[in-house]
Amino acid sequence: MPDADTITRNAKSNLAFTLMDLPEERRQNMARLYAFCRIVDDIVDEPGMDSDERHRALNRWSDIITCQVTPQDGIESEVQKLITDLQLEIDPLQELLAGCRSDIAHKQPATRAELLQYAYKVAACVGITSAAVMGASPDARNYAIALGYALQLVNILRDIAEDWRKHGRIYLPADDMELFGVKAEDIYNQKYSYRMRQLLAYEAALAEKFFCEAEEYYQELSVEDRNCLIPAQAMSLIYHTILEKMRDDEYRVFERRYSVNNFKKLWFLLRARIGSIEFPGIADWGFLYNEKKQS
Repeated sequence: MPDADTITRNAKSNLAFTLMDLPEERRQNMARLYAFCRIVDDIVDEPGMDSDERHRALNRWSDIITCQVTPQDGIESEVQKLITDLQLEIDPLQELLAGCRSDIAHKQPATRAELLQYAYKVAACVGITSAAVMGASPDARNYAIALGYALQLVNILRDIAEDWRKHGRIYLPADDMELFGVKAEDIYNQKYSYRMRQLLAYEAALAEKFFCEAEEYYQELSVEDRNCLIPAQAMSLIYHTILEKMRDDEYRVFERRYSVNNFKKLWFLLRARIGSIEFPGIADWGFLYNEKKQS
């Protein structure tokens, strides 16, 4: 089995890029956590397995993180050692597996509450564990959850076309689509319209609200915790920039994939180190406040 460094290096993800800021031991530990997340995501998404095989593969990972089986050399052994050495919470990792498992037989969320329940499992729980691995105290939990929601919502907006084309999945809530008169066929046919643009702007506002929440939680943390979370803050800058690009381009997600180049990523990593992120105050998003996150 490949090791964590090989998986992380080959993935070339935004998170892997920001890990260079961490001390060596924490960087290695985050590489192990990232590799675990990458593998369980691929179990669900990559071709070549039927549903039963995917469930069995996730079951094995559940047994590995709970130390119910002897791991193979490589990433299995590294992940189990990471969990035991750092005494990580098991529940968030099990929630992540449950979220991945739900994508094997995907069902479109009916409401925003259902969307956020899914996002809590596949993103906020990753944030909770990442904060612990980066060395932050339990005080960072609310920050990690809010940022997890924000990043996942940006991913959903950016990847609408790919999620449908590759996997037949729609993550936008059915209630919201009905509110703006957008149908599943519009996504299938990649139909860009005023209604689609308004729907995506509505979902983007929810993502913006969680970015605001995360920044407010971040400012309440100790200096020690904020220093531990510099990679997470860099991720916030990267993904908020992607959100801004989509907004400025009127959400033409069917025509292009929005991203940030490596030069800007380096700049954002520096900005995260030398200062905080400036977002509008959460009061400016009061019209969405009744959609408070549910976990």
